[in-house]
Amino acid sequence: MTKQHARAIPLERTRSHLEKKHAELAARVAALDSRLSLTPTEELELHQLKKEKLWAKDALQSCG
Repeated sequence: MTKQHARAIPLERTRSHLEKKHAELAARVAALDSRLSLTPTEELELHQLKKEKLWAKDALQSCG
């Protein structure tokens, strides 16, 4: 196994993990966005989820 191949496996796992995380966050954000009203705690959660989703998206883009 070459060094390049050895690095590719963890990168693929990282990318897969990030894609899964982004999808989970997107689903939760969509669920909260679909509600007519949110409690202050839910509003805070939604704000945090959007930040995490953006972080995951940025991380995915940096993976290539």
